[in-house]
Amino acid sequence: MFGLAVRSLRHRKGAFVAAFAATMLGAAIVMACGGLMETGIRTAVPPRQLAGADVVVAGEQRYDIPGTDESALLPERVRLDDDLVATVAAVDGVASAEGRVLDAPAPAGTVDAIAVAAEPGVGAGELRGRIDAALDGAPATALTGDDRGLAEVLPARAGSEDLIALAGVFGGWATMVSMFGVASMLALSIQQRGRELALLRSAGATPGQLRRMVLGETLLLWLLATAAALVPGRFLGEFLFERMTDAGVVPAGIEFRQGWIPVVAAVGAALVAAVGGALIAGRRAAAVRPTQALTEAALDTRGMSPWRWLFGMLALSGGIALGVVTVTVMSGPLTSSTAGPAVILWAIGMALLSPVLIRALTALLQWPVRAAGGVSGHLAVLNTRGRTSRTAAVVAPIIMLTGIATGTLYLQSTEDAANRDAFARGLVADAVVTSAEPVGPGLVDRLAGLPGVAGASALVRSTGFVESPHDGSQSDEGWTLQGVTAAGAAATTPVTAVDGALTGLTGSTVALAADHARSLGVGLGDELTLRLGDGAAATVRVAATFDAADDYDTLLLPADLLAPHTTAGEAHEVLVAAEGDPDAVVAAVEELAAAAPGLAVAGRTALFDDYGSQQRTLAFANYTVVIMIVAYAAITVINVLSASTGARRREFGLQRLTGATRAQVMRMVGAEGVLVAALGIALGTLASVATLVPFSLARADSLTPSGSPLIYLGVVATALALTLGATLLPARQALRRRAAEAATAAD
Repeated sequence: MFGLAVRSLRHRKGAFVAAFAATMLGAAIVMACGGLMETGIRTAVPPRQLAGADVVVAGEQRYDIPGTDESALLPERVRLDDDLVATVAAVDGVASAEGRVLDAPAPAGTVDAIAVAAEPGVGAGELRGRIDAALDGAPATALTGDDRGLAEVLPARAGSEDLIALAGVFGGWATMVSMFGVASMLALSIQQRGRELALLRSAGATPGQLRRMVLGETLLLWLLATAAALVPGRFLGEFLFERMTDAGVVPAGIEFRQGWIPVVAAVGAALVAAVGGALIAGRRAAAVRPTQALTEAALDTRGMSPWRWLFGMLALSGGIALGVVTVTVMSGPLTSSTAGPAVILWAIGMALLSPVLIRALTALLQWPVRAAGGVSGHLAVLNTRGRTSRTAAVVAPIIMLTGIATGTLYLQSTEDAANRDAFARGLVADAVVTSAEPVGPGLVDRLAGLPGVAGASALVRSTGFVESPHDGSQSDEGWTLQGVTAAGAAATTPVTAVDGALTGLTGSTVALAADHARSLGVGLGDELTLRLGDGAAATVRVAATFDAADDYDTLLLPADLLAPHTTAGEAHEVLVAAEGDPDAVVAAVEELAAAAPGLAVAGRTALFDDYGSQQRTLAFANYTVVIMIVAYAAITVINVLSASTGARRREFGLQRLTGATRAQVMRMVGAEGVLVAALGIALGTLASVATLVPFSLARADSLTPSGSPLIYLGVVATALALTLGATLLPARQALRRRAAEAATAAD
């Protein structure tokens, strides 16, 4: 039967090419995502400044959070005592050890890293083990190979974790969508051959022989398609990685790595999709009686299989469950973590159940189609209703395209609007002054003394952790730490003091939200032990508690306490708040800055622009997911519709023999394309609405998402254009054959 399978493929080039393209592209996408994940896991950062060192000793950036089983990456450089240089130099096999300053200025008595040269004959791995033993108990780690670059590119570890998470989410859903597309394409290909398979049964072929033939075709297709995906899969992974680096999602310095594991994963996923689709689609064709098979092939009377019902209902149930969780449990930026998967599950569920759903929708849409299309519209409705299985196969990718694109794009626009509103509520300052030199009290006082200024405060940003007391709820993201100047803190931060006063933020003190203080069981005058961004411990006294927005997870500290524990080591920004006219204050600040070299001033608009730039970087991941999945769905639309329309040559020939002209057939096909597009767009829109309503309620307290209507119109226009193009062009090609020749051709 394998030889028969090969000969069958030779005579069905259109269906073979469509299924081949779907399988190859699906494997390439999975391979690219696997390469991104492997890159994040390996975190290969070839050293530059430290390239001459065999071993690099750097501070241990990972911090174990007390009271939890979690760990976190410290955001600031963990520096080493310069006494460790002598300790490392004394290790057997070390030729030299030199302290390096990578991020100037380093506090006195510390170094950023230690560059170690090995004695001749001593391997880097062996020397690393000896150094680790000598450093036992010190907050330091020895690095070799490409890991040495981690000491130079501090954000690399955090960036690699983000890349792993992004690749995992993107890869998981892209794999599901691509496997669904491959299975659908193969199912359509086998469905179009119903008459051929029925004739084989009538000629004496057993169900087992038919299943083996279908499986043989599928395995040959899978082998060729996955082999063809090897090169584009790697280039696609590199392309995505470069775009992520350009957008700032991945720190510069990390190199792309893609070995054999992503290839195996992609090949395996394609095999599961191909074989699963072939077995499910071919099972019924091989199991029914020959006479029944011929009847079904001619009339398309088959219903939905139990498996399709099961998986369709499971997908919809998952979408409903995630929607409930979104609106009842999630809040803040985490809301999209459940809404994003929900829209994909809704789209897949609608696509799987489309044979049932399109019957009801066709009944609603048939009247306008018949009214607008006349005889052509009437025939289009009859063809759509009479070939439910074929219609469902071509509607499914349109549902995926419309649902995922609309849902994800509006999820991102709503998230952007919510974040921007939160930023606006928390933005008290009207100007920010950036200084090339460290900010001293003199500059802050001069700015605070300008006419119309309500207050000025140095600004230092970092992240830290509350070690004690703790309530067990602290996440690996920690707390936002903001260093301020006591006199200007009240005017430049979006808080209102409840107990104490922000003017008390001097020395080793802290101010925190009143509800956070209650959860920690502390009040005015009590002490907290903090782990700052560079790993240093600090015991601070509560100088004030305040009221703020629910998502304001910030601890306020004196700037001169926090700044030495940041990578920069000093404050370089000053926030200025106006008491009266903001424009006049900004002008006064700019005049002061013009007389002092090294100062730059940005107004409130520039602060929004800077925030918008950060948001665009964060949104890159979502848009990448949309582009990739929608592109795959679009290609699937083209493949499915082209194969489906091209297989109707005999039908078109018979219509022309009964008196229909080429133009009449084309009008009928065009009306079918509009109807099919309307069915897919309607169901895809329903899938997106089922996700966007709970998300908008949870994130923006609104039933409707934020964003321009042009987003939806663009998606609809794209789906309609793809549908009509992939329908009319193959139909025009099929109509070039003579009617008698087409009517006697095989299906």
